[in-house]
Amino acid sequence: MVALLLPLAAVAQVRFDVASIRPNSQPVPFERDGQISLTHDTLRMRAVSVRACVAFAYGVSTSQIAGPASLSQRTYDITAKAGANPSDTNIRLMLRTLLAERFGLRVHLEQKEMRGYILTVLSSPRVPASFHPSTTAGEMVRHNSASGTTARNITMPQFAAFLTGPLNAPVADQTGLSGEYDLTLDFTPYVDLAAKPFDLPSADYVLNAALKGELGLQLSARRSEFRVVVVDHVGELTPN
Repeated sequence: MVALLLPLAAVAQVRFDVASIRPNSQPVPFERDGQISLTHDTLRMRAVSVRACVAFAYGVSTSQIAGPASLSQRTYDITAKAGANPSDTNIRLMLRTLLAERFGLRVHLEQKEMRGYILTVLSSPRVPASFHPSTTAGEMVRHNSASGTTARNITMPQFAAFLTGPLNAPVADQTGLSGEYDLTLDFTPYVDLAAKPFDLPSADYVLNAALKGELGLQLSARRSEFRVVVVDHVGELTPN
């Protein structure tokens, strides 16, 4: 296991122009780790734990974060505005700075062997109507429901990042599909939503069946070296 040093000086120089963090008491329906959206210059996070914030800030799944239970015990609403047209990289750097300033967050990175998945295209895929290149420009929008998820203007790396939540494991995009897509993933043909919990198949089984049947994609399990964010210190939220 190798520890990696973070570019702390660079991170400290990148900040949001305005940011607000407030405790949240209302979860977002059908969202496991809250809801995150980025529109133009504004990052909005609803009902997110510090663990979910760290995952977004460092581009990893929550399963790749090692730290105290307090990372998941409380949820927050965050609204943060940056300068015009910030890059995805800068937004994540700004969030790292915000977490350090408001929660006293300190972390380091390590490489660790763990179980994960790769997302690929089926060897003989069909072309489903529920999965196609986006025809209109715009920000990425995704919504969960009791029976599936829909997304507009989503890239395959973003979709792979979404899949890490229900799988609780890292997912690497190896589809080779560039650009943005519209998709609808419906679980109802693959699972009895009225069944008792102990009769339900595993999340990875249902996801793989739906991905193959609805989108022409598939997940393959693998053990490999993945980046892990180790939380050395996290405190209470300081006031705005």
